[in-house]
Amino acid sequence: MKTLASETSIRDFLTAVASAEEAHGAVSSAAVAAGIGISLLAMVAGLPKTRSDSADERMELLTAAAGLNDVQEQLIETIETETAVKIFAARKLPQASETERTTRRDAIQLALRAAADVPLEVMRLCARGLELGHAVAVHGARAAAADVQLGVALLHAAFSGAQANLEGKLSSLIDTRYITSVVDEIARLSEKATAATRAAESILRVPQA
Repeated sequence: MKTLASETSIRDFLTAVASAEEAHGAVSSAAVAAGIGISLLAMVAGLPKTRSDSADERMELLTAAAGLNDVQEQLIETIETETAVKIFAARKLPQASETERTTRRDAIQLALRAAADVPLEVMRLCARGLELGHAVAVHGARAAAADVQLGVALLHAAFSGAQANLEGKLSSLIDTRYITSVVDEIARLSEKATAATRAAESILRVPQA
């Protein structure tokens, strides 16, 4: 499977996601959707015209653009195949003795935990992107409201997709302390993402003058 990188074409990526061999289709798709949303928001933040054309507003958008670029880079880094390979390798370990079975179980759990960390990171990045999206909605040009609205919607959908993927992975884990910490973070991130989405949407719903 190819990782999501600058040299991978959209056609190749869509083909990979449609393949039954695509181990991380859902997570990759969520990250790509989030990346497109981030790109739309970054485009609006970089427009020469702002909502009121004030210097302070331009500075707010420059700050948001820098944050969006950082999120974009981190999203790309989340698309890796290493966790899938680790799980496959762990499941092929010998299990003839109790010691081998214990070693195999621990290796699988470690790999599954690493795999769960990927959608969790996508959720974190989407939540951060949505907060920055609110700033772009507040200060961005009114004429670009539709672009901001789509960017926010893509980030919210990506967040939900990553969350569903993560919750599915938790059922395979046995470390109750880790599971509890992840469930708590899911709740915190969901509240954060929902609040940012609603705040941005409330700005975008305001009738244009």
